[in-house]
Amino acid sequence: MKVRLFFIASLAICLFAAPGRAQNEASNVSAAGKLLFEKHSCLSCHVVDGKGGAFGPELSWIGVLRDPASLRRSLTDPNAEIHRAFQTVVVETRDAQHFEGLALHEDDDSLAVIDANGGRHSFLKAELKTFRREQRSVMPSYATLPPSELDQLVRYLQTLRALWPLEHVERTRDIAAPSENVEFFDRPERAAEEHTDQLLTALEIPKGARVADIGAGSGFFTWRLAERVGSAGRVTAVDIQQQMLDLASQQVKRHRLSNVDYVLASEIDPHLADASYDLVFIGYAYHEFSTPEEMMRAIRRALKPGGRVFVLEYAQENPKAPAAPGHKMAFLELRSEIEPVGFRLIRIFDFLPFQHGLVFVADK
Repeated sequence: MKVRLFFIASLAICLFAAPGRAQNEASNVSAAGKLLFEKHSCLSCHVVDGKGGAFGPELSWIGVLRDPASLRRSLTDPNAEIHRAFQTVVVETRDAQHFEGLALHEDDDSLAVIDANGGRHSFLKAELKTFRREQRSVMPSYATLPPSELDQLVRYLQTLRALWPLEHVERTRDIAAPSENVEFFDRPERAAEEHTDQLLTALEIPKGARVADIGAGSGFFTWRLAERVGSAGRVTAVDIQQQMLDLASQQVKRHRLSNVDYVLASEIDPHLADASYDLVFIGYAYHEFSTPEEMMRAIRRALKPGGRVFVLEYAQENPKAPAAPGHKMAFLELRSEIEPVGFRLIRIFDFLPFQHGLVFVADK
């Protein structure tokens, strides 16, 4: 009996100690990654918390922009996911001088480049022999590092989540009327243009999840979400227009899916059960909420512990976004309206071509 009691007591100590030990191990890995980051002089090119060089992109919030797999890929193959702003600019002058670096400024007539040593060079395009951007990064590859060191670097980069603090901003935008442009919703090129499959993959929706599609419209996202959750999961299509729910139902039936429910919402309440959803997906609908604070409070109540809210809107900042001004939103507008209602931004999908894709969780 003494041996059995000792075993049970030891097991209990191990179980209670495990979370703390795991946290310590994660902290140690992150600290080791920070040392590697400094050892490889990464701060000579990148800014973190206001310190470092400005040659590469700022990394103070890279943990919000990238998942672990993407961070690792950026370290081992810097050319794999490179934003146009950080493509290598190659300049050949008429007197045979060669320059490589990043574009600081470009207009129709001139170009300014910063090289890897911090040197700045200005050119008139008419005086250049050639000028081009190449799909390669000026950052070296770290593919030769041992896997354990790559793990440490990735863990450290994941901790960099210092988004700039919000200032209180009164909502002054006009609320857009609900759109009924079904032809626009269902245009054949939409999924390719908007990177829909990549977006849904990035959300990492598990099989068996329960998902709400708020502002389901004609069902563009509804059936795709239903495929992602599988037969063991459920999707709730929500809209304030019955004709849209009818169209969504037709889309779902065409794709031979049977795991979708339909809810006619009001303008202040999506009519979702409390603590029931793993993900609430709001695709191009938030800007039409007539009372966004009330809707977001109701959505917050509908989340399971650890549940997420994904908000997708055409970017007001991007002139290529295919929507009228009233159907676009700015990044700061979204943050300043949603976070004060009890949400915390944990991920930004910056790979989208002309949209804001933001993942929120309920703030404790």
